[in-house]
Amino acid sequence: MSVTGNHRIEGPIERRHSRRVTVDLFVQENDGERVWLHPATNLSASGIFIESHSYSQRSASERQFIELQFQLPDAAPPIRARGQVLGARRARGFAHGLAVRFLDLSPTDRDRLAEFVARRLAAGDGEGPDAEAAPT
Repeated sequence: MSVTGNHRIEGPIERRHSRRVTVDLFVQENDGERVWLHPATNLSASGIFIESHSYSQRSASERQFIELQFQLPDAAPPIRARGQVLGARRARGFAHGLAVRFLDLSPTDRDRLAEFVARRLAAGDGEGPDAEAAPT
């Protein structure tokens, strides 16, 4: 099913234009007065896929935009971005996952992400999984 805006994603959807890699990092989400910490499963220069058990209690489909911050392994300043929630999926059968497209990402941070993905792919890391993938 093809979706737009903040509707649930059901089944595979292919919108990717950027390559992505599997990652093992945490993303901080600033939700008003609350801060949430989510594991990310893959990343591209234009999006990220995050897991969240907390979304079983909060409706992801009601939230269209989120504020994110995360640190790449290069020890440079954190990446900060506003993201658009493209949809929610079950991730690995037990957690909820959100496909997030980056908005308002600085050109420097977009370049850092693209370089990070390119380095990981050149080092032999495989591309991230199709079923749980960053929208790019």
